[in-house]
Amino acid sequence: MKDYRKANLAGSDLRDMDLTNIDFRRANLANVNLSGSNIKNCDFTSANLRGANLNGTDLRATNLRGVDLSYTDLRNANLEGADLSGTKLHNANLEGSNLAKVYIRGTDIRGVDFSNVNLKDAIIKLIYDGKYKRVSSLV
Repeated sequence: MKDYRKANLAGSDLRDMDLTNIDFRRANLANVNLSGSNIKNCDFTSANLRGANLNGTDLRATNLRGVDLSYTDLRNANLEGADLSGTKLHNANLEGSNLAKVYIRGTDIRGVDFSNVNLKDAIIKLIYDGKYKRVSSLV
């Protein structure tokens, strides 16, 4: 796994790249453009992706624990099997994204619309939408 821990890539243009198997723990990727990129099997634990463009990205089996994804464009992204526990999805755009088999626990979902999102077999334990709730479904 390539090591980009604590890297500062804020505002970078990384669209349409193959970034599989990279360690981005605690990296600053705020406002980065990763649209169309292949970023499977990466570790983004506690990274900052606030305002990033992840439209159409492949994030399958990615660790997004504790990541700030607030105001992020995740339209048509494939997050199948990703770990979203402790993630901030505040006002993220998830329209058309695939969240099948994701793990959601302690996740901030304020301002997120899940009506056009695939949540098949998602494991949802606890969400925050202004107050913490134990739920089993988001739609």
